[in-house]
Amino acid sequence: MITTQQQLDVALDRPHLVQVHISPDGPLPQNKQVYNSLTTLPQQGFSFTPRELLHAIGCKTAALPTSDQDECLKSAWLYTNILDLEGPYLLFRGAYGSDLQISRSQEIGIGMLCLIAERHSGIPWDQLGPLPGQGKRFDYRGSTPRLRCIFESKGTSHRSNQRTQILSGLDKKTAHHARGEHFDVELIISFCIEHNDGPPRIVLADPDKSSFEELYARGDDRYFRLKHYCRVLQYVGLPRSSYYLNRYAREYLHTRRSVYRTILDEKADRGHLESVTIDGDEFLGRWYDNWLPDRSKRYQRLYNMALKLEFADTSKRRSVFQGIRRDVYEAGLTSEPFSQPLLDEKAKRKYRRLDQSGVSVFPDGTVMAFRQR
Repeated sequence: MITTQQQLDVALDRPHLVQVHISPDGPLPQNKQVYNSLTTLPQQGFSFTPRELLHAIGCKTAALPTSDQDECLKSAWLYTNILDLEGPYLLFRGAYGSDLQISRSQEIGIGMLCLIAERHSGIPWDQLGPLPGQGKRFDYRGSTPRLRCIFESKGTSHRSNQRTQILSGLDKKTAHHARGEHFDVELIISFCIEHNDGPPRIVLADPDKSSFEELYARGDDRYFRLKHYCRVLQYVGLPRSSYYLNRYAREYLHTRRSVYRTILDEKADRGHLESVTIDGDEFLGRWYDNWLPDRSKRYQRLYNMALKLEFADTSKRRSVFQGIRRDVYEAGLTSEPFSQPLLDEKAKRKYRRLDQSGVSVFPDGTVMAFRQR
């Protein structure tokens, strides 16, 4: 059982090498440079740390607010309690009800998709986001100056479900093609974390296809960056700012022009944030010691279910800091919100410790740190 900060950091920073399989139902295209890195994964496996995965889940799955008071779940805190971080494999500690299990498995799938897409397809972190549109379609998109990519992420706790998930993704791919929508990369990722002693497994699929085009007309890189920072503002605990930025993003999408209004009232919102210093730089955010926002109608069913969950006593002394570097926060106060460059690898690796706890910093300027008292 994890009871100290040192034990928690060791568990969060332990690399996990996961087997990667290519689905025979959707083999990857051969002899295409864009797939070179992906085709090596069955031999090399995919390595990640729980800290990276939880950070990706925390900022990429933060639900957009339905009102200016609608906070999101703090999923990363929850995962440190329902995942076995100390065993030989990353596993769920036990079986949970479908309200929790299905949604959490899907969040894990999205987190893994984002890590793979950034690392092996070169997609900038702010350009990985939900795909706009209706009907049967893939759920994520990614863009570089040369590539237009769509991704279907699946998560499950039962390995036997992975083929069904792949076939469902292939069905969506067919629907895209029937609408005349083709992309450079159309990748399906199914990630399984089980309840028993079996190791996690990633299954990839991507049948060959023709050129790319057009669903991307629904939004450009600027729009997807704005939507990404809507989730970041939710992640750090600013639902009001996230709500208004989301409105501005929709206005931008509709009018195809820059947003000329300030999205944050700094005097009002800064008072809700805590400040921490990490390796000489200030980060703004909040410490959370639970995963459910207070008094949220949106998550009423989860409140009732949470009463039945049994967490170790140590969870009462565990908290997670979710924040953003101050200069990135202040970039949201300009007439062109969040137009700053992303952090490069050198800038990210500068950050090591917050007091006695380890940290992770992503290219968007977000930070995550766990504290065990």
